[in-house]
Amino acid sequence: MKKLLFYFIFCTTISSGQTLDTIKKIEIFYGYGNQCFPQNGIYSRSELFTLEKSESETFFLLKYKKFWSKSRKKATIFSQDSLVKKRNKEIDSNLITDLIVNVNSNKENFSFEFLKSRLNMPTKRQIKKLARRIGLNYKIDCYGLFDCEYRNHVIDSIKQFDKFDKFISSLNLSSKQMLVIGYWKMARITLYSEENSVTYEFSYTNNKIGQPIIKWYNKNFIVSYGFVNLLANEVVREIIPKESITFKAFDLNRITEDYICWYLQNH
Repeated sequence: MKKLLFYFIFCTTISSGQTLDTIKKIEIFYGYGNQCFPQNGIYSRSELFTLEKSESETFFLLKYKKFWSKSRKKATIFSQDSLVKKRNKEIDSNLITDLIVNVNSNKENFSFEFLKSRLNMPTKRQIKKLARRIGLNYKIDCYGLFDCEYRNHVIDSIKQFDKFDKFISSLNLSSKQMLVIGYWKMARITLYSEENSVTYEFSYTNNKIGQPIIKWYNKNFIVSYGFVNLLANEVVREIIPKESITFKAFDLNRITEDYICWYLQNH
């Protein structure tokens, strides 16, 4: 009984002064970009989804903003364009609850046991494409009988997700994430109440599905902690438009590409 009570308090109390009932607005942001040294063209893209609570206590997806930053004349002139789409789409209250609960719950479910029913089997074409991209095409090319046997063994092992949990254990899933200078790719979910805000960041630097979730209060980037919950990715995809780049970014199947590259580099 005490455990159930603790779980209820944890999931419904986001921070001091902020509960499920007091949350008035939710923002979901995703974007990526790099510094242009000096290059012309688009160097960053991002999206921002705004959900607000109505007087009837129902959340609506009101706005869908797309941004892209450009550089011209050898990166001496910069500009940002945007496109705003008004949605006014009612969001199921259960989805809002699931989102808030899962960005605050450490499920530790980054495992093959959790992912096996969600991941599509890698294709030979996908494996060969990634092998060529990272310069390891010799591992999947076929030059003779022995080479074909070895190539087929590698491909079949990847298709069966061989050593997938060992791949996961090699990932950095702590709150101390690697920083990359000159390149960024991240998502943020921010919950606003009248008193404060809580932000949850998904960094795509270390893996393609943005885990772990890094949480901080009132934009205090110093005091934060991280945890893993892949259910949060799935809930976000239930809320936002399927045609968005954010919808693709939260797809758990993107981890397959990381796994294939890891397997080819280590076997």
